[in-house]
Amino acid sequence: MDVLPREWCTAVTNMSVNLLLLDHYPHPKNIRFRPFAWSEPAYTFGVSQDWKKYRAVVPPQMALIRRSTGGGLVSHMEDWTFAIVIPTEHPLYKSGTQEAYETVHQALLECLLAQNLKVKLVPLPTSEREFKAPDQCEHHAEPHDLVLVEDNRKVAGAAQKRNRNGILIEGYISRTLLAGCDWERFAEDFPKVLGKALKSEPVNIHSPVYDQSHYEGCWAKFNSCSWNEHRDLPE
Repeated sequence: MDVLPREWCTAVTNMSVNLLLLDHYPHPKNIRFRPFAWSEPAYTFGVSQDWKKYRAVVPPQMALIRRSTGGGLVSHMEDWTFAIVIPTEHPLYKSGTQEAYETVHQALLECLLAQNLKVKLVPLPTSEREFKAPDQCEHHAEPHDLVLVEDNRKVAGAAQKRNRNGILIEGYISRTLLAGCDWERFAEDFPKVLGKALKSEPVNIHSPVYDQSHYEGCWAKFNSCSWNEHRDLPE
């Protein structure tokens, strides 16, 4: 598993680099893990959601960028974020959405429990699940999300994009709700535990170099009104 360095970037850059990981990575057969942070206050929202609805509630001075993955609105003021790409050759690509999601969050759970943090995974429902709109997905816990044991507040969530190149998973963990977490320790533990779960030894690498046209095209996409403000978009 290729472990990229943690970078502080704008919302546009973070979303474009995550998609580059999926579509244009120079070693496409490798699992890749990218921890990243935000150089500006920002919100992101799922690929199929309504920009106008979110623009009306997000402060106008803050970036609001459409992700290439699903889900609803997420604030990135106080979170720890990461992207993972699972290539098509990996068994999880063939297993389906829930299996990949559960594997990643089980690794998260193991790291947080190792610090004696009181969190748990939301189980799969035993009956038909009530529909909840993804308007504020950071507050709605879905199966395999992480929540606090004491009151079921959502601690971690993720969204996926699947195509012929693999599965992109973009995830976040609430720093506010995990005030007792040692984040430096977590940053060291998570790739190790995740690599074990994915059966791929983590290896620290430098940031990849992409073809300039791919980089500029991807950045321009996430910076454009046509991508961010319209729902019916080709993926």
